[in-house]
Amino acid sequence: MERAGKEEVVVEKSEDTNNNIERLPEGCVSDILSLTTPADVCRSSLVSTLFRSAAESDAFWGKFLPADYEKIISRASNPISSATLSKKDLFYRLSDNPLLIDGGLKSFQLEKSSGRKCTMLGAKELAITWGDTPQYWFYRGCADSRFAEVAELRSVWWLEIRGKLEIQLLSPNTFYVAYLVLKLRDYAHGFDDYEPIKAKVEVIGQAGGDTSFCSEERLIYLYAGGGYSPPDPLELEYFARERGDGWMEVEMGHFYNGGGVKEGVEVHMSVLKTERGVHKRGLIVQGMELRPKVDTNSHPNPDPNELSSSRNRSRKDRGTRRRRGGRITISSYTCAQVSTSAASTSQASTGSRGGRGSRGRRGGRGDR
Repeated sequence: MERAGKEEVVVEKSEDTNNNIERLPEGCVSDILSLTTPADVCRSSLVSTLFRSAAESDAFWGKFLPADYEKIISRASNPISSATLSKKDLFYRLSDNPLLIDGGLKSFQLEKSSGRKCTMLGAKELAITWGDTPQYWFYRGCADSRFAEVAELRSVWWLEIRGKLEIQLLSPNTFYVAYLVLKLRDYAHGFDDYEPIKAKVEVIGQAGGDTSFCSEERLIYLYAGGGYSPPDPLELEYFARERGDGWMEVEMGHFYNGGGVKEGVEVHMSVLKTERGVHKRGLIVQGMELRPKVDTNSHPNPDPNELSSSRNRSRKDRGTRRRRGGRITISSYTCAQVSTSAASTSQASTGSRGGRGSRGRRGGRGDR
């Protein structure tokens, strides 16, 4: 009896998995990549020559540029010629180097990993109470500032800084965080953990609820934290921290910018210390910045509802909390830096308007 032989089945393997990818039309690959982020595109370009070719095309990088990028560039103090740059080069130009716009009072930038808009208001664009009174505040150049001038506090008792920005300068469907960008002099006073400052971010003129989810008013601290270690990691957002560019920043609040926003809608930001008369000095303000929320453990723009419960918890007892050591050292303040007697007399009797569009209310009394 003859034994039936076993049939040999041979499965032919592709020499290179990339061969299958290379069969896709370049337009299809470009469409796929456009649904990711610029960071993903750079990584994907290493996969194959087809991906690399698709990732270099002007049409492809044009999808990562804001629809109104030409209009924004036209507002630049030193306009760049977009016609001489590829779309990819333009994207990296706008993400690597902030573009000064509106007479150098604001800066515009793209967040490199997502291509979403970032905007910063310079000190001259902020409304600072008593900001135009030299014995209280003065403006000067600063080598590591992106703006021509920063605001430096000489001596006040009443602190009030406000900023506002039209929502159209931000990306829709994006979770934004607002930051105060600052420095503290060695002789700074009035900003340690005994003196928290109120901060608030709100959207004004929103149409039909298109723009929503603003954080509640919070208490922030302008020093870097010293020896205090919050038991809750989320509390770190309320303390100033190093940015990596020589400045510090502290979160003032956040909001979700939904789609379909109409003209006239603005983001209003403020930091206030007006209830209790504590002398303050040595604060340097570069501006207020709005950037997309970046969560290193998840999507760059998390669902705002998922963050609501954890980020809006009440912290009413912050004003009485004491940390254990690490308190900021304050040096002596010289008479050459502020004339205390003149400040006390002038500020108690006059109502000067401070900064651009600021209110001339009581406050900012000189050192008494």
